[in-house]
Amino acid sequence: MYQLIHAVLLSLLLTATAGAAEVISLVETGNKLWSEGKLEEAESTFREAITLDSGAALPHARLAGLLLSQHRNDEARTEYQNAILNDAEDPGLFLALAIVYLHEKSYSEAQAMVDAALALDPEMENAEKLQQYMASRMEMFEEAAAASSDAPVAAPQDANHDSAPAGAADSPH
Repeated sequence: MYQLIHAVLLSLLLTATAGAAEVISLVETGNKLWSEGKLEEAESTFREAITLDSGAALPHARLAGLLLSQHRNDEARTEYQNAILNDAEDPGLFLALAIVYLHEKSYSEAQAMVDAALALDPEMENAEKLQQYMASRMEMFEEAAAASSDAPVAAPQDANHDSAPAGAADSPH
């Protein structure tokens, strides 16, 4: 009985190791295709790696990066979220998802992802830089919102007469 259990465990370990090696090989191939500008082939290769091991964070993250580079933000967001589900301890994944949210102008969500990255690695240099960028974007956004709601609305002027628009002078007093 002990030999049977040992054989089954060894078989599972070897299968998992072989599968992991194949996933890594596919990701490396996808990276190469991406660097050669063969985006459709790279995407297909990353998806194949995900099919082989949907629980591996790396192929999800690489696919997400490729999708983001093509401005396919919705799909990139989903793949980064899948990567995070499979490796919630990688601050780089949270930071990458923050960038997707920035592209979508979802500043509060981006800030939450930067905060999560910094919680995992308080000294992460890129997270600190993104934190500073987020603060400046939020400040500009708030200033623009305040200016647009507080500013008096000027009446449009007629370009030819520097007065009220045509027809406004014709109205009865």
